[in-house]
Amino acid sequence: MTEMEPTEVDGMLRRLHMPTVRRLWSDLQVRAEKEGMGYAEYLRVLLGEEIAHRGQTRVQRMTHRAHFPFVRTIEEFDFTFQTGLRKELLGSYLGPEFVSEGRNLIAYGPSGTGKSHVAVAIAYKAIQNGSDARFVTAAHLIDELSQASQKGRLREALGEYTRPG
Repeated sequence: MTEMEPTEVDGMLRRLHMPTVRRLWSDLQVRAEKEGMGYAEYLRVLLGEEIAHRGQTRVQRMTHRAHFPFVRTIEEFDFTFQTGLRKELLGSYLGPEFVSEGRNLIAYGPSGTGKSHVAVAIAYKAIQNGSDARFVTAAHLIDELSQASQKGRLREALGEYTRPG
């Protein structure tokens, strides 16, 4: 088998939209030769890095699109401060079935009790599980839908909240 020029490989990877493989292939090739790594293992490592990077950028992109006021996880929530809420009760909202079953969550209560933190944490977990999410306050939703209705665009505005992906 003839050896390919680095510029040829680079061009192919650019056309295939594989930026992580493009960035890593040459250095990994040197490492593979030193360590006696086989072709299959070399390819597995390269593609694994590409998949991991795409997953990370997808989470970043979807987190931005979700319009979170902040990013929080359930692990950051202080359950000692909010004793009326138990982590075990949230378990069913943190798995992928929450979205796949088409379930909803409405958080209500007094100001400062952690509703937004919990809602963002659940939505962020949904994004990490491969789903889309969006954060919106009731006041903002009502305002947005009212304005859309006045402009005759209610169906379009509702579509932003009801269509998958």
